[in-house]
Amino acid sequence: MDMKVKLYTLCSRNRQSQSETVIRMNKEFLFHPYTSSLYKGKSKNGIHIFFTFCFLLFAFCTAAQRYAVVDVQYIKSQWPEYHKADTTVKLEAFKWEKIVDSAKLYADSLAHRFDAEQYMLNDELKQKRKIEVDNANKRVIYLNTHYFGYQGELFKERERLIQPLQNKLYNTIQRMALSSGWDYVLDKSAGTGLLYSDPKLDKSDLILKELGLATK
Repeated sequence: MDMKVKLYTLCSRNRQSQSETVIRMNKEFLFHPYTSSLYKGKSKNGIHIFFTFCFLLFAFCTAAQRYAVVDVQYIKSQWPEYHKADTTVKLEAFKWEKIVDSAKLYADSLAHRFDAEQYMLNDELKQKRKIEVDNANKRVIYLNTHYFGYQGELFKERERLIQPLQNKLYNTIQRMALSSGWDYVLDKSAGTGLLYSDPKLDKSDLILKELGLATK
């Protein structure tokens, strides 16, 4: 699951518990003898009272929710182990990109040479050169898929070096959210449209401390 999605769904159990509480209190109000008598008499005032109660109850539960904000990019930038893993992956990707580019240049050179000389070739040589161009292009596609495709070398390298650290970060955030009673944890570096948040809500340094990393 993507880190962004995980952060937003972190404490769904708390929200489910709150919803169950609202439903239970609504039922108690709805089936209260006074409320039932209002409905039996089709009292408009009773209906207004009921909906006012529901609105106030919803507002109370919403106000009771606790929020926290983290900056995942900031945390990663302060995490030497993550920086080392990310650098290793980028260097490997750069090396593989050079291999693919070299194969593409070779395929392009064969294609240009064939285009320039095909009118001077007999049918046998022309067919042979076309096969060479096709094979060179197929190799470019193979290398690109091998290194950068799904389940390719880059995917495996990220899974080996980056994914364990991302899991560690998420598990740390989840553990702190549950222990601190946070209902929502927002990543302000994830482009969530968060325009402003109280600096007091930013728990990034606490996350770093929990990861065993020194903070400013």
